[in-house]
Amino acid sequence: MDAHTALAEARAALSAAAERLRAAGAAPEVLVDTVPARRALGFIPRRETFRRTGEGFVLGALLVMSTGGAAEPGRIARASRQVLPGHQSESARARRELRQRLLDARLPEGSTVVIDSRRVPLDDPTAMAAEHGPLVLRETANGAEVLVRWMPTAADDTLRPLDAYLAERLDLALGTLTAARAESEHP
Repeated sequence: MDAHTALAEARAALSAAAERLRAAGAAPEVLVDTVPARRALGFIPRRETFRRTGEGFVLGALLVMSTGGAAEPGRIARASRQVLPGHQSESARARRELRQRLLDARLPEGSTVVIDSRRVPLDDPTAMAAEHGPLVLRETANGAEVLVRWMPTAADDTLRPLDAYLAERLDLALGTLTAARAESEHP
């Protein structure tokens, strides 16, 4: 199989995985990019905020978009007003401030947000061959193949085929959805 065919099949598999999750009732995560603090009109200070860039589903090491794209997940947070009483550590205050800034950026309360994910260049065989992120293009005995690096430090000899990885992760995600639905119906 050539590189262009392998990448087209990978995009189709990713799109199908996202569609299966959506059809099963899974709520997609909101994708945002950080907009740095700046000055409007040269003198009005503007705080750091977030710009919505799409939505997708986190499946282990991959962020799968319904458009057939993929990304390396960034930070994951929930937009909420949750305030815990008592003394809090500095890291807890930073997480609370982040959750509040997500709400200030008009993201729905309670939504799961993936911040600053890095897109995988699925349209560029050369870039995919040089990729060292969660999704890579490598030459195997079967020709070009899209493989998953399931852990950031995993060596190339431990990469998994995308189809097998998606099948395993979809089984886990759909099983969790089914169990959660059953528990909510019969508490």
